[in-house]
Amino acid sequence: MIKNQYELIFIFITICIDLLGFGIIIPLLPDFLKNVLATNESMIGVTVGIFSLMQFISTPVWGSLSDIFGRKPVLTISLMGNVISYSLMGLVFSGVFDSIWMLIIARAFAGIFSGNLSAAQSVISDLTSKEDRAKGMGYIGAAFGLGFVFGPAIGGVLSYRFGYGVPIFLAAFFSLIAAILSMTIFKESLPEDIRKSNKHNFKGVTLVNLKAVKDVLSNKTVGIFVIIFFFITFSFANIHATFLLFAERPEGMNLNQQEVGLLLSFLGIVGAIVQGTLIKFFKTKIGEEKSLIIGNILTMFGLFLVPFSGNLYYLLAVLVILAFGSGLNNPMVLSLISTNVSRDEQGSVLGINQSLGSLARFFGPVWGGFVYQEFGFQYPFISGAVIMLFITIFSFKILKK
Repeated sequence: MIKNQYELIFIFITICIDLLGFGIIIPLLPDFLKNVLATNESMIGVTVGIFSLMQFISTPVWGSLSDIFGRKPVLTISLMGNVISYSLMGLVFSGVFDSIWMLIIARAFAGIFSGNLSAAQSVISDLTSKEDRAKGMGYIGAAFGLGFVFGPAIGGVLSYRFGYGVPIFLAAFFSLIAAILSMTIFKESLPEDIRKSNKHNFKGVTLVNLKAVKDVLSNKTVGIFVIIFFFITFSFANIHATFLLFAERPEGMNLNQQEVGLLLSFLGIVGAIVQGTLIKFFKTKIGEEKSLIIGNILTMFGLFLVPFSGNLYYLLAVLVILAFGSGLNNPMVLSLISTNVSRDEQGSVLGINQSLGSLARFFGPVWGGFVYQEFGFQYPFISGAVIMLFITIFSFKILKK
């Protein structure tokens, strides 16, 4: 049973607005760093990835604080933190601050205050029964999809037509709206008696529970799927900092940030269609294990073929393959993790998996920027494809057993 439909709608709007702001930045950051600040590819990878590193460190803290003080204050504080970080980024993108270090600080600040997702997931748990939990979590998945579909297009088009600063300040405005909604409309979903009990039993907030991570990874079944998820995420994150650099190359596609933003939105649309319409078919007719292998193979070929795209139509076809594979293997491996964990361990194991995913989204752009600079534009994609080849072989052997 869903206790309060209106609160779930609020969470949907909040996450959608926030992810829209995040999506706006995706096509702008590498372009601005390369063409305005004249930063090398390695530093671009670090600047793109620092958000996820700070997210990896801070997310468990926000989760613990939401159990002690409630979901509403954590949601509000994290959203206001986003307003500040986007505003700082907007000042850099507008030329007020001409400093790569200010931009890195702003990105790190945004990562630290990215606790709204864990708080939103907790709200879903508060307001839904176990039978409706998946339906409730679907709100967050839909909000993610909308943010990543429309965000890059908005960011690319606005920056191309009005300058880099305009879409960043728009992202700050979106987060401000969400923060105001959190302060005024949203009602605390965690009962007061539970908050009091958690304060009394609280043993201390930890950044990363290394013992819990070790316990999950040492589990012969779940640990394998968590490792597979990590390397799938790493391989795809390889191109977060470098896809725009590849697409904008004058001797290559020679696209601008508007066109790249539309391409990234196209990638999101195909992924959303796969997850929204085809997942059930693959899961019931083919099975999770085989579908995971198929998704891995498609992702591998998609990554490998991107740098050899000779024209826009070829690139669009390759992006369909890549989006289809990513839209298939991600939900399948998450489902395999969930189904191999007992009910009382779902939250902790999935939380650890998401934290390790954030770590992969840090190492991926850093690696991608490094190999782009040292070896050439093809190598973030090729290295990602090679990793996917090994993880596909590994997955096949493990699932066969």
